[in-house]
Parts: sequence; structure tokens; C-alpha cells
Amino acid sequence: MIIRNTLKIFSFLICLMIVPSMAAAGTVDVFRPAEENVSPMEMRTRAMAEGFALAVLNEAKVMLPGLDMLRAEALKMYLLGHAKPYIQGYKLLSSKEVEEGLEMRLDVRINKRTLRDSLKKMGLFQTLKTPLAASVVWPEGLSDDEMAALQGLITMTGLELEDDIRPAFVLEYTKEKAYKGRMVLDNREWLSINKDLAVVWVDLWSRYFGQSQSMAAPAKMQFLTISGWFSPDGVLEFDRVLRGWESAVQEARLVEMDMQPTGVGATWDVNILNRDRLDMLLQSFLPQRGLAFQMTQGDEE
Repeated sequence: MIIRNTLKIFSFLICLMIVPSMAAAGTVDVFRPAEENVSPMEMRTRAMAEGFALAVLNEAKVMLPGLDMLRAEALKMYLLGHAKPYIQGYKLLSSKEVEEGLEMRLDVRINKRTLRDSLKKMGLFQTLKTPLAASVVWPEGLSDDEMAALQGLITMTGLELEDDIRPAFVLEYTKEKAYKGRMVLDNREWLSINKDLAVVWVDLWSRYFGQSQSMAAPAKMQFLTISGWFSPDGVLEFDRVLRGWESAVQEARLVEMDMQPTGVGATWDVNILNRDRLDMLLQSFLPQRGLAFQMTQGDEE
């Protein structure tokens, strides 16, 4: 007789698990060339900022497979001043002044959930494969640095610029020497003001993509069922593996186990980012371990 058990029955096993961490650690190497009139302390600060940006970028590239080099570089430039919300901690492994500049090695822990949520709000998942047609208008008199920063933000977000279409991002100056941005849609307009151009940009585009995502039809539930384990321990170990496939799965929740005469089976509720990549990872991981799997579509409630 097949004994069907839910996670509630196996709660004692879950308690024995090491809860999967939402933080990812990565080691990065940074080299900052020597600059005139820059103190050693400032050099060190800039090197650490670059290390944080690189560590966050590396994790973002795992979540965004196929992100091209130009967009990756633009994202890194943005992160140079905006990586702190994603840093859970770091360890300075080495720092060495050399004739050409400063060499530094850091071990950085990234909050993956916060990063993934931010990338989604900023529209990078939505524009990963197909750029968004949009209009961007800026005032006369922008400096070369400001134009470079604006172009980098356009590239990072994945926009394809066209004239006189919606959505439209309109940039202006304020009397207080701050940036004022307006996001113009067919039926509404949003406003953001800040002395940091990137803050204005991300604020408004996050509102736009947030609206687009809320208006989209909700995805149906996907179930991943795997069978062939000898014990529940194998299920719990694979649960940790599955949660680590950041480029394929946004979220995975173990919802059921089956104790069968032929072995143990389990089912996960998964939110899939990239179905092809998930299939590839499953095919490379499961068959060689004698495990079989199937994907099924859940019913809408």
C-alpha cells in the first residue's frame, strides 16, 4: 500500500535541515590604478565600492542569463554607487599597494532575494530578451558626464529609443539644482526629484514596470514531481540544490512527499524564470542519479 505523506508529517525532517540561505558569497579581485591627488584612504574606498559592485553584478548575471556585455557594464556602473542595499556582509581578504595602484580581494555576501526583487522592479527580467520601445527626453546643457550616465541607464534598462511614444521619460532641472523626472503614460504621469539622476531614473521605471507586472495575467502554478529517492534525506538535499538554481527558478516550495514501495517521491511548487534552462539543469542532474521527473501545470483557483 502506498503511504502518502505531506510536509506536515515530515516536519521533524524539515527541522533537521539547514535552512537555505538567501545570501550568496563570492570572492572578487579588484585593481585600482594609481591616480594623482587621490589619498590612500580614498583609493581604498573606491576599490571597495568597485568590489561590491562586481560581486552584485556577478550574482545578477546568474539571475539574468544572456545579459549582454553592454548591459552588464551599464549595470555595473549603476551599482558602483548603489550596491549597498544588496550587501549583507563582507570580509577583506587582502589589500596591497603596488607601484601601479591598489590590489584588493574581497569576500562579499549578497542578499539574493533583495537583488532579484530589485532587478524585477527595474525591468531587467522583462527586457532581457526584447527591448522596450520608449521615449527619453532631456534638457539642453547636460554635461558629458551626465549624458554618459543617462546613456548608461538607458542601456541598463534595455530601452529602444523612439520619438513621441509612451512610455516617455522626461528629464528636467529644478531650481535647487536637482534632477526632476517625469514618467508620462497615456493615462497618468509620475514625478520624482533627487540630486542623484540614477535614483530618479530607477524610481520612475520601477513604477512603470511594477504597473506592467501587476496588470499582467498571473502565471499558473507549475509543479515539479520527482521520484526515485531511497530516503527523504535525498529529497531535502535536492530541495537545497533546486533553490540554488537562480537563473532558472525564482522560487521553489516543497509541498509534498510520497513514501512508495519503490522509493520516495516529492513535488515542488515552482515559479520558473527560464523553462529551457530548468529542463537542462534537471536533465543533467537527475537521470544519472536514477531519478525521473515531470512538470505539470497547476489549475487556476
